[in-house]
Amino acid sequence: MKTEFERFSCAGCQVVRFRLSGHEELTTHLLAEMNAWREEFSFSHKIDGRWENCYLPIEKVPSVREVIRPAREVVVEEFGQRLLALYEAPKGCPNPPFWFNLAKLGELTGVHDHARVASVSGVCHLQTTPDSGVLFFRTEGEEDLSLEPVEGSVVLFPSTLRHGVRENRSEKERISLAFNLFTFPLRIAHKTP
Repeated sequence: MKTEFERFSCAGCQVVRFRLSGHEELTTHLLAEMNAWREEFSFSHKIDGRWENCYLPIEKVPSVREVIRPAREVVVEEFGQRLLALYEAPKGCPNPPFWFNLAKLGELTGVHDHARVASVSGVCHLQTTPDSGVLFFRTEGEEDLSLEPVEGSVVLFPSTLRHGVRENRSEKERISLAFNLFTFPLRIAHKTP
């Protein structure tokens, strides 16, 4: 079956959305893996009382590969870039280059970018409802590009593009998987312990 792409433009950058093949089974399986190890999350930082990024090692959530691999193939096809997909933390980095974002009622993700470390970034919507908050891209002087979350879809965009997620107004927790893809050689800024 041929993958259907939706293409958008923001700040002169291309944003691509596509649905994963077998997305119902994959998202169910990935959520089960994540939930089985939820007590073992490590975290990077809190914003407004919410852990912004929730990390698990690839050994605990091996289905992450089934999201990132096809996303990397789409980047080659749509962006014309051959990038590295990493599943373990590069030397000197405390966390792997993929993470889960969980947002309960009233929670949101502020505007940010991943330009310091990555070339292309992605988000896969795993659990959403109509009011769980839209992914948006922002550039000064333009109206935001807003994309309704669609379970099983992946959104890919240049890591320099500023983005966030609006407030979850639903009773159901919004869950997404975010990840970065890298140029070679790696430009990752190592943190000193």
